[in-house]
Amino acid sequence: MTSAPSGIVTLTFGGFANHVGAHYWNIQDDAHGGDDGTEARVVDVDWRVEYAERERGAGANASYVPRVVMFDLCGSSRVALGAEGGGSTTSRDAETASTTSWDGRVEVCRAPLANRSAFAQALDRESRAVKAAATVNEAQTRSVFDEDEDERDSQSRSKLGAVGRALDVGRSASSPSSMANTDQGIVDNADDIARALVAGACQLDEDARHWSDFLKAEVYERKSCFALAGKWTNIDAFSGFGEGLDWISTEDRREDIRESIRYWAEDCDVLGGFHIACDDSSGFGGVCAQAMEDIKDDYDGAPICVFSVNAPRIHAQHGERRMDMLNAAFASTVLADNADLYCPLAAFDDGCQSRFRASAACALAMETITTPWRLKKSTTTTTATVGGMSLHEMARHMTNRAPGSRVSARVSAPTPDAADVDAFFTSFQSATPNEFIPRKRTHGNDNDDDDADLRPFAESFVFRGVVDDIAWSSSSFDAAFARELHRCPRARCASRAPVSIPLPFPKLFGHRDVTNIPISTRLTSGESSARVLFAIESNARRASRSAAGKAALRAWSADAVEFEEMCENLLTQARAFAGEDDE
Repeated sequence: MTSAPSGIVTLTFGGFANHVGAHYWNIQDDAHGGDDGTEARVVDVDWRVEYAERERGAGANASYVPRVVMFDLCGSSRVALGAEGGGSTTSRDAETASTTSWDGRVEVCRAPLANRSAFAQALDRESRAVKAAATVNEAQTRSVFDEDEDERDSQSRSKLGAVGRALDVGRSASSPSSMANTDQGIVDNADDIARALVAGACQLDEDARHWSDFLKAEVYERKSCFALAGKWTNIDAFSGFGEGLDWISTEDRREDIRESIRYWAEDCDVLGGFHIACDDSSGFGGVCAQAMEDIKDDYDGAPICVFSVNAPRIHAQHGERRMDMLNAAFASTVLADNADLYCPLAAFDDGCQSRFRASAACALAMETITTPWRLKKSTTTTTATVGGMSLHEMARHMTNRAPGSRVSARVSAPTPDAADVDAFFTSFQSATPNEFIPRKRTHGNDNDDDDADLRPFAESFVFRGVVDDIAWSSSSFDAAFARELHRCPRARCASRAPVSIPLPFPKLFGHRDVTNIPISTRLTSGESSARVLFAIESNARRASRSAAGKAALRAWSADAVEFEEMCENLLTQARAFAGEDDE
């Protein structure tokens, strides 16, 4: 009997972060199997780390849902956001609220509902079929158990003559067996539903406008969905870091956010930390910053790992780029300073230009990077996994020798045969955003050219489904690391289980229909972060000199002194990562 693992609470802030989270939970749902008895594909990963058990009611099987809070704008999904956050208001609620202060005529205007994706409609169809089948089975089972009792009651009523016969007729009309026969007609055909799901998944590249269009994993909507009251998608501007801080202070929603996080934190037998994905190029960066400060106060010592994920901008206007430059500066100081591990992520595949595809690539990287703290602590097959560690241990390993929490990520997906170690190491692609960093581009593999001569402080490798013989891979990688230009502590985590690819996942790997892929990630804390921080500081100063930048800073209540302190903080961090003196 193994003890319960340390629980991780996941928080996702912003529309694109929830896109990433939807793909992430789909991968988890596919890997661990369903509540209907579906066999788990990945047995090395302990699903209890990120999942909580919820009762469905008397006589029903328990349901397992992600321990997650998803923060988003009102009207940004088809999920009933705002049950706890107070963001969603129905027309009935609006009419009731208005009548408390107005006794005249009330008229509620509603925008037409957006069309749902074909995949989401097929999921609803499947859910209705499952419920209908369960109702039929329950009715049939009840009728079998009650058959003897009904027979005895019928014999008793026969003694009552005409009155008893009338009671018999009424009882048979409403009997469970009769209801079962009536309901059998509404049970949908399973093959038709399966074909509809496959067809809907193939259309998601065009249909997926919101993360709820492709989320197939079950979430506890009442406690997992938090909409920002008064902020509506496509209506209210929410593109600046300071706007999130302003929303919290104006709407006084700080306690609501703390309560939504506290619900899942108290669900953990042992709290292992917080896993955050944040779209910090928007006002959600400010919301996340305030939430992290409260986490530090309420859960002293709980480690926080933050993945900064931003939607791709294909044709960004000058105003949007200036805002992104300022947001990056605030995120690199406020968020990174409060995080134990801060990892900016971007799509590692140049073909991922849409939000749907770019978020899928980020989810693959996040799924692999987080593997070490989700591995089972004890397993009967000792060679199945190696290198598991807690979130706290991973953060300490990456930052013990580094001056800050910032790390960079590289991904190899699908990973080539590990027998050729040289080809394996050259297959990694950068998964770190570099929109504002001038890079020297060369033909061929140019992902590592700029970083090859930069000293790493620590590295963490994760291999999923790459090799079958874990012992052989350790010796092979040791030989490869010995040829590296710089030496540093390198943690290795390996699992023989590849990463599952769920049905609503985009075809990032050509036109092949794959159910799982081998994937590897390389997390690095090193001098390469100095170049990023120098560029962020320079861009922030350039953006602040424009009229739009000055207006944004004034709106965020960031005066010249505060902004200068932030830029100096960035320079101090950059010099520390570069190994320079603070002078």
